[in-house]
Amino acid sequence: MSFSTNVKEDILKFNTDAVSKMVELESLLRFGGEVILGRPLKLVFSTSDMHILRYFMSILKQFYPHVVTEVLSRQMQKLNRKTIYSCYILEEAKNIIEKLAILDPVSIRKDEILEDPKLMVAYLRGAFLIKGTVNNPETSDYHLEMSTDKETEALFLQRCMNYFSLNARISKRRNHLIVYIKEKDAIVEFLRRIGANVSMNEFENIVIKRTLSANINRLMNIDVANQQKTNASAKEHLKYIKYLEYNYPLEKLDPKLLMVMKVRKENPEASLLEMVEIINNTFDEEITKSGLNHRLRKIKEIAIDFEQRKKG
Repeated sequence: MSFSTNVKEDILKFNTDAVSKMVELESLLRFGGEVILGRPLKLVFSTSDMHILRYFMSILKQFYPHVVTEVLSRQMQKLNRKTIYSCYILEEAKNIIEKLAILDPVSIRKDEILEDPKLMVAYLRGAFLIKGTVNNPETSDYHLEMSTDKETEALFLQRCMNYFSLNARISKRRNHLIVYIKEKDAIVEFLRRIGANVSMNEFENIVIKRTLSANINRLMNIDVANQQKTNASAKEHLKYIKYLEYNYPLEKLDPKLLMVMKVRKENPEASLLEMVEIINNTFDEEITKSGLNHRLRKIKEIAIDFEQRKKG
């Protein structure tokens, strides 16, 4: 089962008031309904999800208890041979079409809906049930979208979403307009608004786990990189120390340099900070990282200078 399906099943369990349910019914019909012109007018609602069909019919009967419906199903030859369920409204179709202004553009009722955040959420909930998808948060591509064929609907959905600061955008995909959000925090907020609380918590938990895992990996990579850098530096230190031991009269070296050479040889994988700690704890001397670095550079300079003088 996809994450989008989980979200929709979550939404179907959400209870709200009658006014919101009426707006949700309108949204369901705008995105999943079709008016069949003729005498009489007919109205049909279609979906590939039986749970959404039952949800639609329960809301429909809540407001139109005497409505007569007929449910038919057909299997699509394309789209993975999905089964499409259609609810034909045989009576009161004209009354429903006129009351919900289904044949009019959404702009006819937008002012009423936009006056109340609760009604905007109800409209978004219905639209998502029919035309919405959201990527599984296990992937790194956070994406939630709703599609429509009508520009007025796309702009209206965008306006409703951006009322809640979701940064919704619109793009075109083939013959459809896509209203989408990509920021993970915006997706979490959208799921919370439409009542998908279980899915929202699951989304957040997965995102947190991914973030923690990414941070751990980043820190491990930093540690590995630092260790590689330390090993490379230590290898260079040991090269010059070995050269001096075999070629240079050590009695001429400053005792402080000899002490550093001894500590480095005995601790070939130690970082500079670890060497500072060893020296300060073992020898009667206080040294800083900068001071230690200076002595290691001095050892290198002596070795290089002595080698060049030998060649000259």
